[in-house]
Amino acid sequence: MIFKLLIVDDEATMRKGIANFMNWEAIDCEVAATASDGLEAIDILKGTPVDIVITDIKMPEADGLEVAKYVYENHPDIKVILLTGYADFEYAQTAIRYNVSSFILKPTNKKSLFEAVQEAQKSLIISKKNSSIAKEELAFLKDQLLQELTDQPCTKKRQERLDELGLSLEHYCVAAFQMTSSGDDIASLKRIIIEEKRNAYCYRYNNLIITVYFLARPCTDVPAEILNNCREIAKIAGSLAERDILAGISNPHSHAPEFGTAVAEAIHALSLTFYASESISLFSDAPENDAYSLTAENSMDLFRFENCLNNRQFDSASSTINSIFMKFKSNLTNSYDAKNICSQIYYICSRVLIQSTTDNAGLEAEYLSEIHRAADIFSLEQTIRRLTSLTCQRLLGEHGIQNKLASSAVSYIHKHLAEPLSLESLAQELHISASHLSRTFKKSRNESLTEYINRARIEKAKEYLKTTDTLTYEIAELVGYHDPTYFSSIFKKYVGVSPTEYRQGR
Repeated sequence: MIFKLLIVDDEATMRKGIANFMNWEAIDCEVAATASDGLEAIDILKGTPVDIVITDIKMPEADGLEVAKYVYENHPDIKVILLTGYADFEYAQTAIRYNVSSFILKPTNKKSLFEAVQEAQKSLIISKKNSSIAKEELAFLKDQLLQELTDQPCTKKRQERLDELGLSLEHYCVAAFQMTSSGDDIASLKRIIIEEKRNAYCYRYNNLIITVYFLARPCTDVPAEILNNCREIAKIAGSLAERDILAGISNPHSHAPEFGTAVAEAIHALSLTFYASESISLFSDAPENDAYSLTAENSMDLFRFENCLNNRQFDSASSTINSIFMKFKSNLTNSYDAKNICSQIYYICSRVLIQSTTDNAGLEAEYLSEIHRAADIFSLEQTIRRLTSLTCQRLLGEHGIQNKLASSAVSYIHKHLAEPLSLESLAQELHISASHLSRTFKKSRNESLTEYINRARIEKAKEYLKTTDTLTYEIAELVGYHDPTYFSSIFKKYVGVSPTEYRQGR
């Protein structure tokens, strides 16, 4: 958030110095107004939104104590910082009863004043959080319950919690929204859905936003208004994020026990967007012979696996297969369900190969026969690992090594944004020469490594500015810029506005 300041001092030099020659933007502040005495300050406070008042204690007409008294009686949420000389300090102490935030001894130095303002900022943030805690706790409880129902059965106790929280799952359908690139700003997508959704509730599930649309009556098809709302959300979020937003929509459902199935359908529908004329697909569009009896967790694993293959994240794809088989073994999943999920893995691999390779050929049908013939979990796992390995090798292609190297560099960059990053340090981490990394990265990504690092840092900074109250200079450190002024300069170069202006527009 941006904190509005009112500077009050009868000395023009001091007033202008504090207002105009301090880098307030670096600590997320801006000067809303200045006043030459207490009476003028009180008039300004009557019509101008202000968060913090910095006022001299001795002034004609009305002094700083009168300003503090007016704020205490009329705007108790505003913080007051008093500027006082040694001779006035004991007198200034009487202002404690007016809840003055800080006392700064003159001559004022920049460091002390910044520290006092930052203390006031923290106090304001805590106060605002406390005032909205009930609303946040309610949202947390709703999210927690819906996440439980996504993966677990609807027990009598959970049904009672639904009723207590006012969540009616009598008639509804579910939409799953996803940004097409990994590491995207999921929080901003959720905010857009919250603003644009109609008679619905949304929560985060892994890297998706699940939206529950409540229906007035039972129906067999997804209502047109829900389709239109999903299109509008995808359009708005896509234009702001400058990338595609995908949405999958379940069949209409009735009764809470079907909730996990509805979420699973919505996630499965996301995989159908490749075949859809727009970025939204319906579960009802799935082929009739597409046997489907998976849970939301199963669907999420398969959806993640397909995304990894499409994005050439082969290590992550292998990790997902590891996770799937660990769940099989720990849950003692019956052979029919395990083979059903492994058949889906076969179809995903074939689908990705047909989509991405020049020969447009999927996997041999023999792999599917091996899945059905598997006598135990170990032979089933071996078959899946072989077909996954073959899929990755074919996707790698002639440019695969270069793409994998660039992907490794990208992965390292995103994990170490706050640390010093350079072509030389990255090359050392990846055990290759700097010149080879530079050429390979430019060829694979169509931009230099330095350009990518700057862009990744600025994108992360935008996320912090949108979703947190972290101060600008702290954000600069978090994304690897140790000079706030330089950070502001490079942010404006990439975004077109300063960090403060960007945060105001969120």
